[in-house]
Amino acid sequence: MPEANTAPASRRRDPAPDAVMDQLMARAEPGTDYLVLMGTAGVLAAVAFLTNSVPMLVGSMIVAPIFSPLALIGFAHVGNRPEQVQMALRAVGLGLGVAVLAAMATTFILNVTNVFPPDENLFDKPLLKERLSVGWFSAVSAAAAGIAGNIALSRDRFDSLIGVLAALALVPAGAAAGIALMSGNLGMAFGGLMLLAVNTGVAVVSGVATLRWLEGTADKT
Repeated sequence: MPEANTAPASRRRDPAPDAVMDQLMARAEPGTDYLVLMGTAGVLAAVAFLTNSVPMLVGSMIVAPIFSPLALIGFAHVGNRPEQVQMALRAVGLGLGVAVLAAMATTFILNVTNVFPPDENLFDKPLLKERLSVGWFSAVSAAAAGIAGNIALSRDRFDSLIGVLAALALVPAGAAAGIALMSGNLGMAFGGLMLLAVNTGVAVVSGVATLRWLEGTADKT
Protein backbone atom coordinates (compact mmCIF):
# COMPACT_ATOMS: atom_id res chain seq x y z
CA MET A 1 0.00 0.00 0.00
CA PRO A 2 2.73 2.61 0.79
CA GLU A 3 4.23 2.02 -2.67
CA ALA A 4 0.84 2.56 -4.31
CA ASN A 5 0.67 6.10 -2.86
CA THR A 6 4.19 7.09 -3.88
CA ALA A 7 3.67 7.52 -7.62
CA PRO A 8 0.62 9.79 -7.38
CA ALA A 9 2.37 11.96 -4.78
CA SER A 10 5.34 12.28 -7.08
CA ARG A 11 3.09 13.37 -9.90
CA ARG A 12 1.45 15.95 -7.68
CA ARG A 13 4.81 17.44 -6.79
CA ASP A 14 6.17 17.56 -10.32
CA PRO A 15 3.87 17.23 -13.37
CA ALA A 16 6.66 17.70 -15.92
CA PRO A 17 9.14 15.11 -17.17
CA ASP A 18 12.71 15.81 -16.09
CA ALA A 19 13.72 16.43 -19.71
CA VAL A 20 11.08 19.16 -20.02
CA MET A 21 12.16 20.84 -16.80
CA ASP A 22 15.80 20.73 -17.89
CA GLN A 23 14.94 22.39 -21.21
CA LEU A 24 12.75 25.01 -19.57
CA MET A 25 15.46 25.92 -17.04
CA ALA A 26 18.06 26.14 -19.80
CA ARG A 27 15.81 28.36 -21.94
CA ALA A 28 14.81 30.49 -18.95
CA GLU A 29 18.41 31.36 -18.11
CA PRO A 30 18.72 35.09 -18.92
CA GLY A 31 21.97 34.75 -20.83
CA THR A 32 23.27 36.72 -23.78
CA ASP A 33 21.26 34.85 -26.42
CA TYR A 34 18.02 35.29 -24.49
CA LEU A 35 18.54 39.00 -23.93
CA VAL A 36 19.62 39.65 -27.53
CA LEU A 37 16.53 37.87 -28.85
CA MET A 38 14.28 39.84 -26.49
CA GLY A 39 15.93 43.09 -27.57
CA THR A 40 15.54 42.14 -31.22
CA ALA A 41 11.87 41.38 -30.61
CA GLY A 42 11.44 44.84 -29.10
CA VAL A 43 13.07 46.49 -32.12
CA LEU A 44 10.85 44.53 -34.52
CA ALA A 45 7.73 45.39 -32.53
CA ALA A 46 8.55 49.11 -32.53
CA VAL A 47 9.14 49.21 -36.28
CA ALA A 48 6.01 47.12 -36.86
CA PHE A 49 3.86 49.55 -34.89
CA LEU A 50 5.31 52.64 -36.53
CA THR A 51 4.81 51.17 -40.02
CA ASN A 52 1.57 49.27 -39.33
CA SER A 53 3.28 46.05 -40.47
CA VAL A 54 1.41 42.92 -39.37
CA PRO A 55 4.06 40.46 -40.65
CA MET A 56 6.80 42.27 -38.73
CA LEU A 57 4.66 42.34 -35.59
CA VAL A 58 4.09 38.58 -35.84
CA GLY A 59 7.83 38.20 -36.32
CA SER A 60 8.49 40.08 -33.08
CA MET A 61 6.22 37.65 -31.23
CA ILE A 62 7.90 34.58 -32.67
CA VAL A 63 11.46 35.82 -32.10
CA ALA A 64 10.84 36.51 -28.40
CA PRO A 65 11.80 33.46 -26.26
CA ILE A 66 9.52 34.61 -23.46
CA PHE A 67 7.21 31.63 -23.08
CA SER A 68 9.80 29.23 -21.67
CA PRO A 69 10.50 31.27 -18.50
CA LEU A 70 6.81 32.13 -18.27
CA ALA A 71 5.88 28.45 -18.40
CA LEU A 72 8.62 27.60 -15.94
CA ILE A 73 6.86 29.74 -13.33
CA GLY A 74 3.85 27.41 -13.47
CA PHE A 75 5.78 24.16 -13.75
CA ALA A 76 8.09 25.09 -10.88
CA HIS A 77 5.19 26.30 -8.72
CA VAL A 78 3.20 23.11 -9.21
CA GLY A 79 6.36 21.05 -8.73
CA ASN A 80 7.16 22.90 -5.48
CA ARG A 81 10.45 24.35 -6.74
CA PRO A 82 10.60 27.90 -5.32
CA GLU A 83 14.15 28.58 -6.53
CA GLN A 84 13.13 27.88 -10.13
CA VAL A 85 10.06 30.11 -9.70
CA GLN A 86 12.31 32.99 -8.65
CA MET A 87 14.70 32.36 -11.54
CA ALA A 88 11.82 32.33 -14.02
CA LEU A 89 10.34 35.53 -12.60
CA ARG A 90 13.71 37.27 -12.96
CA ALA A 91 14.04 36.06 -16.54
CA VAL A 92 10.54 37.25 -17.47
CA GLY A 93 11.03 40.66 -15.86
CA LEU A 94 14.51 41.17 -17.29
CA GLY A 95 13.53 39.98 -20.76
CA LEU A 96 10.45 42.17 -21.00
CA GLY A 97 12.42 45.11 -19.63
CA VAL A 98 15.06 44.69 -22.34
CA ALA A 99 12.36 44.43 -25.02
CA VAL A 100 10.62 47.60 -23.86
CA LEU A 101 13.90 49.54 -23.66
CA ALA A 102 14.85 48.32 -27.14
CA ALA A 103 11.50 49.48 -28.50
CA MET A 104 11.93 52.88 -26.86
CA ALA A 105 15.48 53.23 -28.18
CA THR A 106 14.32 52.30 -31.68
CA THR A 107 11.53 54.86 -31.50
CA PHE A 108 13.95 57.53 -30.29
CA ILE A 109 16.42 56.86 -33.12
CA LEU A 110 13.70 56.89 -35.77
CA ASN A 111 12.29 60.13 -34.30
CA VAL A 112 15.56 62.06 -34.05
CA THR A 113 16.54 61.02 -37.58
CA ASN A 114 13.09 62.16 -38.71
CA VAL A 115 12.34 58.81 -40.33
CA PHE A 116 9.18 58.93 -38.25
CA PRO A 117 8.48 62.40 -36.78
CA PRO A 118 7.56 62.23 -33.07
CA ASP A 119 4.14 63.77 -33.64
CA GLU A 120 3.25 60.84 -35.92
CA ASN A 121 4.12 58.06 -33.46
CA LEU A 122 0.51 57.62 -32.35
CA PHE A 123 -1.24 59.02 -35.43
CA ASP A 124 -3.15 56.53 -37.60
CA LYS A 125 -1.55 53.51 -35.94
CA PRO A 126 -4.36 50.94 -35.48
CA LEU A 127 -1.98 48.08 -34.60
CA LEU A 128 -0.42 50.18 -31.86
CA LYS A 129 -3.66 51.46 -30.38
CA GLU A 130 -5.07 47.93 -30.11
CA ARG A 131 -2.33 47.19 -27.58
CA LEU A 132 -2.74 50.27 -25.42
CA SER A 133 -5.82 49.14 -23.54
CA VAL A 134 -7.03 45.98 -21.82
CA GLY A 135 -9.82 44.09 -23.54
CA TRP A 136 -11.54 40.79 -22.92
CA PHE A 137 -10.21 39.43 -26.21
CA SER A 138 -6.61 39.89 -25.08
CA ALA A 139 -7.28 38.08 -21.80
CA VAL A 140 -8.97 35.21 -23.65
CA SER A 141 -6.01 34.94 -26.03
CA ALA A 142 -3.56 34.92 -23.12
CA ALA A 143 -5.58 32.22 -21.32
CA ALA A 144 -5.73 30.08 -24.46
CA ALA A 145 -1.98 30.52 -24.96
CA GLY A 146 -1.29 29.51 -21.37
CA ILE A 147 -3.45 26.40 -21.66
CA ALA A 148 -2.11 25.30 -25.05
CA GLY A 149 1.51 26.05 -24.18
CA ASN A 150 1.51 24.14 -20.92
CA ILE A 151 -0.23 21.13 -22.44
CA ALA A 152 2.34 21.12 -25.25
CA LEU A 153 5.24 21.37 -22.82
CA SER A 154 3.88 18.66 -20.53
CA ARG A 155 3.92 16.39 -23.60
CA ASP A 156 7.45 17.58 -24.53
CA ARG A 157 6.12 19.31 -27.64
CA PHE A 158 8.37 22.36 -27.86
CA ASP A 159 7.65 22.50 -31.59
CA SER A 160 4.12 23.72 -30.83
CA LEU A 161 5.23 26.93 -29.12
CA ILE A 162 5.36 29.16 -32.21
CA GLY A 163 1.58 29.52 -32.29
CA VAL A 164 1.54 30.05 -28.52
CA LEU A 165 4.05 32.90 -28.78
CA ALA A 166 1.98 34.57 -31.50
CA ALA A 167 -1.18 34.31 -29.39
CA LEU A 168 0.44 35.57 -26.19
CA ALA A 169 1.88 38.80 -27.68
CA LEU A 170 3.62 40.07 -24.54
CA VAL A 171 6.43 41.92 -26.30
CA PRO A 172 4.03 43.97 -28.49
CA ALA A 173 2.14 45.16 -25.41
CA GLY A 174 5.35 46.27 -23.73
CA ALA A 175 6.66 47.87 -26.92
CA ALA A 176 3.40 49.75 -27.42
CA ALA A 177 3.64 51.12 -23.88
CA GLY A 178 7.23 52.20 -24.55
CA ILE A 179 6.28 54.03 -27.76
CA ALA A 180 3.40 55.81 -26.00
CA LEU A 181 5.75 56.83 -23.20
CA MET A 182 8.29 58.18 -25.70
CA SER A 183 5.44 60.15 -27.29
CA GLY A 184 4.50 61.75 -23.96
CA ASN A 185 1.11 60.03 -23.63
CA LEU A 186 1.21 58.63 -20.09
CA GLY A 187 -2.39 57.43 -20.22
CA MET A 188 -1.78 55.22 -23.24
CA ALA A 189 1.51 54.04 -21.79
CA PHE A 190 -0.25 52.98 -18.61
CA GLY A 191 -2.86 51.13 -20.71
CA GLY A 192 -0.12 49.21 -22.50
CA LEU A 193 1.57 48.28 -19.24
CA MET A 194 -1.77 47.14 -17.82
CA LEU A 195 -2.32 44.96 -20.89
CA LEU A 196 1.16 43.49 -20.42
CA ALA A 197 0.49 42.77 -16.74
CA VAL A 198 -2.96 41.25 -17.38
CA ASN A 199 -1.76 39.03 -20.22
CA THR A 200 1.23 37.84 -18.20
CA GLY A 201 -0.88 37.10 -15.14
CA VAL A 202 -3.63 35.35 -17.08
CA ALA A 203 -1.13 33.20 -18.96
CA VAL A 204 0.54 32.10 -15.71
CA VAL A 205 -2.73 31.43 -13.87
CA SER A 206 -4.27 29.51 -16.77
CA GLY A 207 -1.05 27.54 -17.09
CA VAL A 208 -1.03 26.58 -13.42
CA ALA A 209 -4.71 25.59 -13.61
CA THR A 210 -3.96 23.45 -16.66
CA LEU A 211 -1.08 21.70 -14.93
CA ARG A 212 -3.26 21.01 -11.89
CA TRP A 213 -5.90 19.52 -14.16
CA LEU A 214 -3.33 17.36 -15.94
CA GLU A 215 -2.02 16.30 -12.55
CA GLY A 216 -5.51 15.26 -11.47
CA THR A 217 -6.14 13.23 -14.60
CA ALA A 218 -2.75 11.53 -14.17
CA ASP A 219 -3.61 10.60 -10.58
CA LYS A 220 -6.87 8.98 -11.70
CA THR A 221 -5.02 6.79 -14.14
